[in-house]
Amino acid sequence: MTVPLPPMPSLSDGETGLRAWRLDDIDCVAQAAEDARIPRGTTVPEAFTTDAGLAWIERQWSRTSGGEGWSSAIVDARTDVAVGCLALLLRRQEGVVGIGYWLVPEARGHGHARRAVALAVSWALGDGAFSRVEAWVEPGNHRSVAVLTVCGFELEGRLRSFLSFADGRSDALVLSRVR
Repeated sequence: MTVPLPPMPSLSDGETGLRAWRLDDIDCVAQAAEDARIPRGTTVPEAFTTDAGLAWIERQWSRTSGGEGWSSAIVDARTDVAVGCLALLLRRQEGVVGIGYWLVPEARGHGHARRAVALAVSWALGDGAFSRVEAWVEPGNHRSVAVLTVCGFELEGRLRSFLSFADGRSDALVLSRVR
């Protein structure tokens, strides 16, 4: 039996926000589908159609109702336009949540990833009552490692051949932040 989770609150620092996905965020999903890396490591549809994009948004809602975790749209707080996704997914260990995120190409380099991660981690280790937030990152994803490091994550090690993709496997760097 799955137990629905309470919704994650909308969060903002005035520049970047996290909020529930809406059907009118479909353009963000379409842009993500065009990126070479996002569909490879996520459930964003590789072959985008409006129906596939809407189904993806509905799956993000079901993460919370199905007890899996939370998926939020990363938004430009000034315009409320979705520019990416941040997910906090429960791990098997009690008190541990995993974090993953992506930004559409045009939103990169503006600090949205750093601010979104900071907002989510602050909530997770505070009101969310988690003891540990961890990230699994491909070794070549230097920008993501930099974002996590700036947000107080520490590199713990490398899991060999840990991540599975349609085109093969990859090691994962494990980074975490603890309460």
